[in-house]
Amino acid sequence: MQNKDIADKIRHILEPAPASARFYRRKKSINPDVIEAEFDNEHIDLLLQLESRINTQSGKDFFWRLVGHSFILPLPEDAPDKNSLSPKFSRTKELLEQLCDYAFMVYIRANKMDEAFNGLASRLKDYTSVSRANFKIFYCIYQLLLYELYRYSEDNLNTLELMIDKYQWCIGRASIFRKKKEEAERKLALEGPVETMAKLLGTFPQIQSLTTSRVLPAQDLIDNSSDLVLKLKDAMNKARFERVRKELKGVSSEINQDKNRLITKYKDLRFSTELTEALEGIDIEIEEPGSKFSYSKSIGFIRNIYEQSLREIALTIRNRTGKEIPKWTDRGQMGEALDYFRKIDFISDKEKNMLNGFSGLISDTGSHSLTSERYEVRIAKNILVEILSYLTDKMDSYLNKFAKIS
Repeated sequence: MQNKDIADKIRHILEPAPASARFYRRKKSINPDVIEAEFDNEHIDLLLQLESRINTQSGKDFFWRLVGHSFILPLPEDAPDKNSLSPKFSRTKELLEQLCDYAFMVYIRANKMDEAFNGLASRLKDYTSVSRANFKIFYCIYQLLLYELYRYSEDNLNTLELMIDKYQWCIGRASIFRKKKEEAERKLALEGPVETMAKLLGTFPQIQSLTTSRVLPAQDLIDNSSDLVLKLKDAMNKARFERVRKELKGVSSEINQDKNRLITKYKDLRFSTELTEALEGIDIEIEEPGSKFSYSKSIGFIRNIYEQSLREIALTIRNRTGKEIPKWTDRGQMGEALDYFRKIDFISDKEKNMLNGFSGLISDTGSHSLTSERYEVRIAKNILVEILSYLTDKMDSYLNKFAKIS
């Protein structure tokens, strides 16, 4: 896919997008104290589908460079095919600048949290950072804290805390400068321009050039930003409390983060709804105390997720590469999928032995045993999440390499 086609498709997706949007839809919950929501924005989903269908590395690089231009990197003046991309390219760039929160969210949904945070940090340089564009990005972060906390690592939370403090400092400086400027303008109308301005602005040389309201943020933006900072800090405190609570219950935040990323990946890959829902509900199996017999059933549940995941990964590879599966049955046995992976050089012999070993482990502790312990369920779930995350990431590399060769 050529760069000009990519730019045109991005423009086509963003053209009808609203200037400002909430990215989550609230879900009904049995417990009124629990806030649940699911991501719901077709424009973001379409952009991510577009990126997944670009079959060259240079095309993908161009996609991320263009989308990231609005808040991460300036697009070089000597960008390839720049002349051939006008005016469609210019319109795409303009839309991305207006919809910087969409650009930010595309990076987040693609698990590019560090890149997105680095881009935002580079914008917080002085008091002029209190812009409507930055307000929208911080509001995205607020939504993520409420609805998708798992996307934040502990390092991300520490970085975010520093950025919120920096943003609050920017708001304070902008508020001071605005008040000084308004005071100067009032005195200017009553006394005299030169003497009054020099007297009032002498202690604030930074604003001597700020003679128009265009430079300073509007008062309503300053007020809204102050309110947002308070909400962000409150959400941060609740987020940290929730992470500690889960850690004390034996739920690793890192594993949980990987699990939710895996769920997102399954949805992007269009894996079966039943499989995705099973993965979403896997923690229910170990949340409440149960008998050894119920834990044994939980291990069997984990084994079913593992078997079905291997089957759907195999089907995805077959559909994308055309490499037929030599043997397949309705039972979808793990061995058949692993044989296929090895035959097409998707995995090595050592990796096949590792995957077979996990199959044997969960069979011995669950399906082939009458009882299991709770810790065995938790360990099996954690290993499952990491193995499936490893395989889906490996599948991306395998399919990209196949696309280049073909």
